Amino acid sequence: MDPKIIDKVLSKTASLDEARQVAAWFATDEGQEYFSQRYDRESFLLNEKIITEWSDHEVPTERMRVRFFSQLKMRVLTFRFRVAAAVIVPFLLLAGAFAFVANRTGLFESEEMAEFVVPCGEQLQVVLQDGTKVQLNSDSRLQYPKTFGLFSRKVKLKGEAYFTVAKEKTRPFEVDLNEIKVRVTGTHFNVKAYSDDQKIRVALEEGSVNITDKENNIYPLQVGQSAEYDRESGICSVKSVEDMTMYTAWCTKSLNFYRTPLKDILKTLERQYEVQFFVSDSSLLNYKFSISTSRVNAGEILMDLEKVSKIRFKLKDINNYEVSSLR
Repeated sequence: MDPKIIDKVLSKTASLDEARQVAAWFATDEGQEYFSQRYDRESFLLNEKIITEWSDHEVPTERMRVRFFSQLKMRVLTFRFRVAAAVIVPFLLLAGAFAFVANRTGLFESEEMAEFVVPCGEQLQVVLQDGTKVQLNSDSRLQYPKTFGLFSRKVKLKGEAYFTVAKEKTRPFEVDLNEIKVRVTGTHFNVKAYSDDQKIRVALEEGSVNITDKENNIYPLQVGQSAEYDRESGICSVKSVEDMTMYTAWCTKSLNFYRTPLKDILKTLERQYEVQFFVSDSSLLNYKFSISTSRVNAGEILMDLEKVSKIRFKLKDINNYEVSSLR
């Protein structure tokens, strides 16, 4: 890297292309070594040899010599402070200019956000700029910067999504779920974080992830494990998963429930099929069911539920069902 270009960046006279070039170079091993050497060079402080060089004539007596050097040392301390300030200021200017230029040129992260919104009854599969694949479930919303930063990749999710993250060790991928954050470098995992659900669920199929809550508690997740975060209590529990399809079946157009309360099943069906359920007896919502089915339509799934329970679903109109119990 041409030192003249670096000086132009520090003096804020460089072009955007030159600023991008310098900012990116500072992130390399060579750039960091240059940064360190420049700091050491500019942080040179006075030593005792320089003190003696300040005396350009003989000191007549020892007492005067001691007094002279004691006063001179005070002057040196003041000068040391000034030199230290002179060192710190260029250092701060260097770091500040780098941050300023990187932000201006989008090397950290673009402030302009884009968004994918998936309505009820639909799914969407997208590929982000780094190659990360995201399959979004119904009634989900994904926000992402139009340009990922030089050191990080951050997105925000409301709803459910399956992530296949492109591996980049030096640039972690982070999913912000508001209450918690999921941080990875490259892996496959499912996130379910609908705003009207009390619990956030993360299930890991490949790689490893770290989950961080608002108190900065870290919960590492290994392959075959899931994490369940309770929004009300703030408690996060990690457990092993016997059947990962409990979390990922929706990706293959299937539904898989195991001892799941009816209220959660109905909520899932409302999102997937854009239907509504009206339950007169709220106690029915606590009944638990285990069912695995390929998604065809809501009516067929409800017929399967009726076969294994005393609950009945009556179609009121095209998208509305009345839920009751068979006495």
